[in-house]
Amino acid sequence: MVIVRFRNKEEHKDLLKKVKKMKEYAEMIEDCLEESIEDDDEDYRYRDDDEYEETRRGGSRYSYRRGGGSRGGRM
Repeated sequence: MVIVRFRNKEEHKDLLKKVKKMKEYAEMIEDCLEESIEDDDEDYRYRDDDEYEETRRGGSRYSYRRGGGSRGGRM
């Protein structure tokens, strides 16, 4: 158990307000997580995403080539 002592009533009200706001956000996150579990389609985010398809094939704009490159490679 933790005992909290406030300097004044205003500090107490301020902290209570922040905790209630955090509780609202926590409940929203909980709802989102529950909805995502109920979703049957695992790839719903990637249906029309061309970049996802490109990464599945092995290439993307962030990929790099293995072995020496054309700049400053060994001879």
